[in-house]
Amino acid sequence: MFLIKAVVILILVAMGLQDFKFRAISWYLFPALALGLLLLNPAFSLYSCFVNFGFVALVFVLLTGWFSLKSGSLVNLTQRHLGVGDVLFLLCLAFFFSPLNFFLFYLLSLLSISIGTGLYLLAFKPKDFTIPLAGLQGLALLAVLLISWLLNLDLNDNTLLPDLIMSYERS
Repeated sequence: MFLIKAVVILILVAMGLQDFKFRAISWYLFPALALGLLLLNPAFSLYSCFVNFGFVALVFVLLTGWFSLKSGSLVNLTQRHLGVGDVLFLLCLAFFFSPLNFFLFYLLSLLSISIGTGLYLLAFKPKDFTIPLAGLQGLALLAVLLISWLLNLDLNDNTLLPDLIMSYERS
């Protein structure tokens, strides 16, 4: 298990470095990450995986609809607004997280990346700027994995968050 964790860490670091430097990620890192996350998930469920895939598809369709309405014609989301690697990264995560934790990771990582990017734009005012979303979410995943391994938390347990909230309220 240690070897799989080490490989996943290296893949996430490589993805982050490539996305920051080139705004692109080598294609072979995505299946490697998906396989590594699948092997790290002892509670893998096809049902959870398909729910997560459905969520990614729903977000993709809604974003396509939103940008198409704004522009007045059908928009290919991956040509201007979102990289293919960003979508592939989310599909990799579908093999690892339970649906609730997948949604929470997606929401919280996007929120923190949006705030961080906003602060960066305010501070440095770059002329041409793109967000390395998959790289930043990869680093967020790396942080979540390291914390979960240190604290022995099961990221596939949908009762984890409610249990933490309830234990906090009792103390």
